Amino acid sequence: MTFVGSTLVLVFGGMAKAFNFLFQSGIAQASDNPKTSDEKPLKGIVVYYSATGSTGKVAGAIHRGMESVIECDVAPIKNIDPKEMDRYDVIAIGGPIWYYRETANLRQFIYNMPRMEGKLCVTFCTHGSQPDGFFFSVAQPLFKKAFTIIGWNDWYGACSHVLHMPKPYHTDGHPDEIDLQEAEAFGREMAERAVRIHGGERNLIPDIPTGPDADPLWIDHNRSSPPDMPPDMPPRESNAYATETVERGPEGGPGERRGPPPGPEIPPEIDFSKCVYPRCTACIDNCLRSAIDLSVTAPSGKASGSPILVKEACILCPHPLCQRACYYDAMVYDSARTEHVIHMDKCTYPKCTLCVDHCPMNAIDFSKDPPVFRISCEGCDLCWCICPEDAIEITNLADTHERLGGGGNDSFFFDNLRKAEASGRFRRLVPLDEIGWDNVVMDNPNAPRVVLNPEDYPYHIKK
Repeated sequence: MTFVGSTLVLVFGGMAKAFNFLFQSGIAQASDNPKTSDEKPLKGIVVYYSATGSTGKVAGAIHRGMESVIECDVAPIKNIDPKEMDRYDVIAIGGPIWYYRETANLRQFIYNMPRMEGKLCVTFCTHGSQPDGFFFSVAQPLFKKAFTIIGWNDWYGACSHVLHMPKPYHTDGHPDEIDLQEAEAFGREMAERAVRIHGGERNLIPDIPTGPDADPLWIDHNRSSPPDMPPDMPPRESNAYATETVERGPEGGPGERRGPPPGPEIPPEIDFSKCVYPRCTACIDNCLRSAIDLSVTAPSGKASGSPILVKEACILCPHPLCQRACYYDAMVYDSARTEHVIHMDKCTYPKCTLCVDHCPMNAIDFSKDPPVFRISCEGCDLCWCICPEDAIEITNLADTHERLGGGGNDSFFFDNLRKAEASGRFRRLVPLDEIGWDNVVMDNPNAPRVVLNPEDYPYHIKK
């Protein structure tokens, strides 16, 4: 369902100023031209990505709430053209948090939208620990499209396909009926707020939290700082992702905390035989740190062999957006991820197309013999979990297990959830003594490991 959140708090003054500037610009665009009673009523849409259905359930509930106030559609991002988004006035967009950010396909969807001046946006996410940094990350491409963000929210969901998570997991059973009632109420509230903002009530647009004391949802939890980071910020090597020994908790939790797997030590390179810059600038536009510079071009108009990194801004992401965003497989980056092979003696394609239909990055190519996984693969391993024939093999499973921290011996998420439960933010549905510390997802021999329910992916577009 979701991937890890971080406890590292890095907030940068320069970036906060940029957020404030962009946000204030969005306020002006959203409210300087309020709708009058003679104009058409607002039309909204809830668009989302959902891997195993948890985000889809929340999206459906938000849609029900919004539809009780304004005309509203709902669709997975795979079922609607992002270029059609400008026909809506209010867009609620959401997904799970993976690798301390929104999923790459969700970011690509936003990137391919037209300019959205005067449009209002609501963001939401699901997670299995805490959504640290999701809204900070997803807001960047939304602001670039001139959206005005009017609200945000998050919900817990089961970690059904995260390889190193124990099963049962702490958040299994979420989102439940209480969660969905809350999501429906949230959707109704956001639609009512949108109507009033379009009526001229600019004071209803919330301030974006910034600074070191901001809500964790809005704190930048990436592994390093942008080029303008303050000189007193710790270097990348001293961040909180290093292995840290902690005492075993009284509830019988694990005794070691590990952060996410480190990224490679070698910066990304570009295969200039494939790169079509300046016709495509997706890697530049989607870099979390504005670390790529292809402005120096060869006589052919394509990128030359000049260095592509701005200063030392590249943070060596373990699952980089630049590589995921490249439409031409030109970004070469040795990032740590699982490696897959499809055994055609077991696979029933084209009778079964589950892996292709649900791959978030359209990375599985059956036109090759044997099928290949493109470099855009997000490394989510959903295909492995949903294959009914166990035809997909993760060839580096043991290495993956070691990189991810040893499954049940990873207390990083456990600590987050224990604190959330103590504060009343998290409702536990799985008793502590039932947590499967020694039964991680990657050890599950069954096929399929996850069964998808079509009803968990609401889709309704009014023509």
